[in-house]
Amino acid sequence: MHDTITNYLTTRAEAGAAPLTIKADRSALHGFARWWETTQRRPLDPALVVARDAAAWQRHRQVEDGKNARTINGAARTLKNFFIWAQARGMVTENPFEGLKPLAEQETGPRAIPPAAVDALLRTVVQEQDTRLRLRDQAALALLVYAGLRVQEVCDLQIRDLDIPGLSVAVRRGKGGRSRRVPLHRDAVPLLKAYLMRLRCPDGVPAIGSEAERARLLLNFDPTIPGRPARPGVDQRTIQRRLKHYALSAAARLRADMPHVALDRAGELDDLARQLERATPHTLRHSLARRMLTNGADLAEVKRVLGHSRITTTQMYTEPSEDEVRGAIGRAGV
Repeated sequence: MHDTITNYLTTRAEAGAAPLTIKADRSALHGFARWWETTQRRPLDPALVVARDAAAWQRHRQVEDGKNARTINGAARTLKNFFIWAQARGMVTENPFEGLKPLAEQETGPRAIPPAAVDALLRTVVQEQDTRLRLRDQAALALLVYAGLRVQEVCDLQIRDLDIPGLSVAVRRGKGGRSRRVPLHRDAVPLLKAYLMRLRCPDGVPAIGSEAERARLLLNFDPTIPGRPARPGVDQRTIQRRLKHYALSAAARLRADMPHVALDRAGELDDLARQLERATPHTLRHSLARRMLTNGADLAEVKRVLGHSRITTTQMYTEPSEDEVRGAIGRAGV
């Protein structure tokens, strides 16, 4: 079965599926295989899977694992597509996931953090004592906070993609292989310019059309070598880890201020700290979409910036998030 999964994922990659999509598919498929082999106590053969297995797996994920409906439905779609592929190759006669009804998903918008939390995060990065880390991390956050790029899109950017004079950044291969050009917010420009001029290209930007211009924009610093030499190319994990570091620092600073402010303000600071502790690159992307809509942008404009293929994806930002619903209940009183 595991060789079959590998072959399926190879087919998906060859068809142009994004690395993160492949990663999610791999997790769903191997997770199902482990569950089936544990419950049946025998190696998994796709031909042995029947519809009642799909229903039992869905119940297990919801009741035993406590996963939310959206996560379970996403994994079920992956499994359904896998069996469609297997059926086309004669490995199975029927698709056991064909008739599985999706679980009802709660209609709340994506989790975002409010502008005050974003501001606290950006103020914390300024306090980084290592100049190289500060410049690089400010540039990365500028792209996440002000341009709404996905974390992999930030990692994939090349020097030539950043157009400071034109106030834009080009995403050459976003989700689904789609490209787009995103205007840069005025607050992002000085952060990106400082990184480019002081750290990435102190001797001047490479000539247009040169090989050097195609090098990755963001630098990584190798901690295993004395002096931590800089190398082009940073991975998702590094950006996620650095964001987590700053978010937790910002949250701790907010909580340290709580005893010195009025009670109602202390509650606000605690709420901001709680949201910062859950901050990820994707919540920063969601936060930009929320800010755009709040400040008068229409869905088509948000769709273009975020690179969505369908307007229905963008419409999810019009739904209140779980935090917003919680806040509304808190304000209701008795």
